[in-house]
Amino acid sequence: MPQPFRKPNRLLPSAYRGLSAFFVTACTDSHRAYFRDLRIPQALIEIAAQQFSKFHFAVHAYCFMPDHCHFVLAARDNSCDLSDAMRAFKGAAAAQARKLGPTNLWQKGFYDHVIRSGEDFDAVTAYVLENPVRAGLVKHPFDWPLSGSLEFDWRKFQAPSHVFHPPWK
Repeated sequence: MPQPFRKPNRLLPSAYRGLSAFFVTACTDSHRAYFRDLRIPQALIEIAAQQFSKFHFAVHAYCFMPDHCHFVLAARDNSCDLSDAMRAFKGAAAAQARKLGPTNLWQKGFYDHVIRSGEDFDAVTAYVLENPVRAGLVKHPFDWPLSGSLEFDWRKFQAPSHVFHPPWK
């Protein structure tokens, strides 16, 4: 029986280039809880800082959950390419993780959402930083050791009244 046509879940390559902001989620292979071993995400935060900076992206917010991670990334110039940056991050992260145990760190690809307005940018940032609370892992976002920002003092961040709802939920 022929497979039904499936719409590609990726935008055109041009949508990932230039001055844009993105909400990105990368999942571990088979949703294994590799990030429960705190050594792995702690090392990957440094790799994220290096790789995203190299590709001219600001890491506005990040959160490593047991089986996935989220980033709010803002391009710093027109040369930015999210696909290239994510490929570099995931490759360097996988190499580092192999030194700590996991041999297949990532699920193929990543989920992305183009952030279209300033209000959405702050709401997406709040969504990422509050993820461990929604998951019942901590009572307050500041209690989660694997969240933060490489751009601002996230403990002073005030969530907007507008709540972000991921389009895929």
